[in-house]
Amino acid sequence: AALEGRLLIIDGIEKAERNVLPTLNNLLENREMQLDDGRFLMDAKRYEELEQQGVIDASNTSIIKVSPDFRVIALGLPVPPFKGKPL
Repeated sequence: AALEGRLLIIDGIEKAERNVLPTLNNLLENREMQLDDGRFLMDAKRYEELEQQGVIDASNTSIIKVSPDFRVIALGLPVPPFKGKPL
């Protein structure tokens, strides 16, 4: 979805593990994410700036532009309040 400018719908976001949320947050806020195969997703504007500066070139397949049309909708249920004692 990020590469092709599509809509990503995440259902049940309240069930996500704690280590998933920071990664997802970085993709949403900064348009950056390290993939397991070694590729790195980067914001299109930042990619083009670095390309103009000669830092990266079009033949570099390890850094990939995130489409500016990429959108995310996250659906979640409210989490019930904790019934234990607060810290």
